[in-house]
Amino acid sequence: MSDRFVSLVAAARSLFMARGFARVGMRAICDRAGCSPIQAYRLGLSKEDLLAEISIQLSAEQLAGITAFMVARSDESVFEFVERYLVLLYDSDIRNMGIRRESAAYGWMWSSKYEDRIRQQVLALLSPIASLLAERGYDAVDARCYTIWALYYVGYRSAVVANQDAAACFAGIAGSVALALRK
Repeated sequence: MSDRFVSLVAAARSLFMARGFARVGMRAICDRAGCSPIQAYRLGLSKEDLLAEISIQLSAEQLAGITAFMVARSDESVFEFVERYLVLLYDSDIRNMGIRRESAAYGWMWSSKYEDRIRQQVLALLSPIASLLAERGYDAVDARCYTIWALYYVGYRSAVVANQDAAACFAGIAGSVALALRK
């Protein structure tokens, strides 16, 4: 990645957090990054692509923090592990709520080149859960993981809509997660 690319993503991230995606134009992003819109477009970046890059960056930060969750504690049930893991992800997403909210609202506008990268990140974020389910002899691991991921976003709405904390987000989906984890 070029310095200009990094500057544009950083500028977009701070502006989107402060003002929201819809209220920020490419000119403002480029002014903050010290370049012209033409230079951004030459890099193949639209405003929507910058939002995708920021979302990918946030997920990469989450992935960097999951190493402690690669193995469940010996006295921990699968449900307890999933709860602990999702609360960690909720904490991260709540800290970055402005960008995550914008990504949910405008993600449909991203270039298709981002879909595979984002899908790979989702799979990587699900890998600690998938590994534990496989280790503990669960069937339909992929289906269970995708269900948990869908439930994750239902719980996250509690933070977005009702300004709830990570524990409350999980509490709202705990019953459904328990069903998804039934053997």
